[in-house]
Amino acid sequence: MCYYIGIEDLAANALIEILQAKKGKDSRNFRVTLRDLETYGEAVVKYLNKNSYEKAQLVLSRAYTSNMFRNYSDFFEEIDLGSETAIALQNGKTVDDLVNKFRVYNASDLNGAFEATAEAVVNAAS
Repeated sequence: MCYYIGIEDLAANALIEILQAKKGKDSRNFRVTLRDLETYGEAVVKYLNKNSYEKAQLVLSRAYTSNMFRNYSDFFEEIDLGSETAIALQNGKTVDDLVNKFRVYNASDLNGAFEATAEAVVNAAS
């Protein structure tokens, strides 16, 4: 078996980790760039391939990104930073909303990989 990790999973888990690390601060100020998501995704895949019996592969493309903004518009907002694009959590959505939608049904080793490799994405959001 293989884990196929899409941009929506990366975005949700990155925002979960960022918001948990920055607890108590205004969540509207936190976003993650597509470049940082790719770096985070690579770390998750590397972690899984080293520490799990299951292998992992990223599923990233412009088409998948566009689909994410269309299919999960109630969760994610696209932010134009001029030189790059970022993803932010929609107003009114919480960490609990993200966890219930994007983590509850994941395998524990996949969630563990998202958590174990979160440092890079959290530091990038600082």
